[in-house]
Amino acid sequence: MLFLLALFGVPGVAWAHLLPRQTATLNVVDKAAFLVVSVPVSALKGIDDDGDGRVSPVEIARHRGAMASQFDARLHVLDNGQRGTAVLTWVLSPNSDANDPTDYVVVLHRVNFPAAPEHPELIADVFGTGADERQMTITATHGEGAAKITEVAILDAQTPGHVFFRGPLALFADFIRVGIIHILTGYDHLLFLLTIVSAVAGWRIWLGVVSSFTLAHSITLVLSALDIVRISPRVIEPGIALSIVVVALINLYAPNHTRYWPRIAIVFGCGLLHGFGFASAISALAVTGTSRIATLAGFNLGLEAGQVLFIGAFALIVLALRRAGRGSIAERLPRAASLAAAVLGMVLLMQRLILI
Repeated sequence: MLFLLALFGVPGVAWAHLLPRQTATLNVVDKAAFLVVSVPVSALKGIDDDGDGRVSPVEIARHRGAMASQFDARLHVLDNGQRGTAVLTWVLSPNSDANDPTDYVVVLHRVNFPAAPEHPELIADVFGTGADERQMTITATHGEGAAKITEVAILDAQTPGHVFFRGPLALFADFIRVGIIHILTGYDHLLFLLTIVSAVAGWRIWLGVVSSFTLAHSITLVLSALDIVRISPRVIEPGIALSIVVVALINLYAPNHTRYWPRIAIVFGCGLLHGFGFASAISALAVTGTSRIATLAGFNLGLEAGQVLFIGAFALIVLALRRAGRGSIAERLPRAASLAAAVLGMVLLMQRLILI
């Protein structure tokens, strides 16, 4: 087994932590591509005999062939549109204790090509049904020494494929999309944006508070992604929820005591927390040089584009209400939005504190 791990590019990894959930590695060596992929149990059919959402070593041994067949049918490695030839698919548990059941399995997979692939493409449909099982972070490597290239891609059901090693510009464009999707599907970040824009009026004030939030989360996003500063998600995730509650309550009970500059300072402090949260979306980054810069720049630009889209939609709703003669509703909207954010933020905070 140690030989297999070394062959697949996982040297020095403790057996107890063979591969984290929702991650994969792709190592291209000559004419072969070696993959190590964590696959949720919920993504595979007919392997969970007792229906507890996990598989035991006995269930893995019993259904190893079926799991390998499903994996081969739902994950493909191509080069220039041509599929490689699968020569090995082996399923095992990520746990060191042979008696421990697991909610995901690790698959070792080798694919051969007629010639060395320059731009391998990975297409996957092995996402689970759980909220935290719907995307996969893949780290791909090619070459050795000074010529070694590392690239990271994030796949989900909407974007199940990625072509690797196309250069920093393509990576930059890809992560703009990832950033937009992340902000528009991140309900906690959207709730916070709602609290900071609903309590103020006028584009100058909006520009100030949003710029403060942008600057703050950009700082901590870069510091965390470059592994300069790390804070546990057990602190950050409840902190983000608490920031929603605090700003919403300020909007409701002390709106006149937090004018422009105090509000800027509060939003900046909260933005530092949110930056660490954004960084968790690309926490598996191991890229270097221009690829790392392209990834971070694209992701951050995508976040800002997503923010602009959300704030623009909010502004259009307010404008439409006023033009439709519903000015009273538009006037009450900020307070209603802050009240909803306070309630939802408190629920989110309780959930995250329970999970610590």
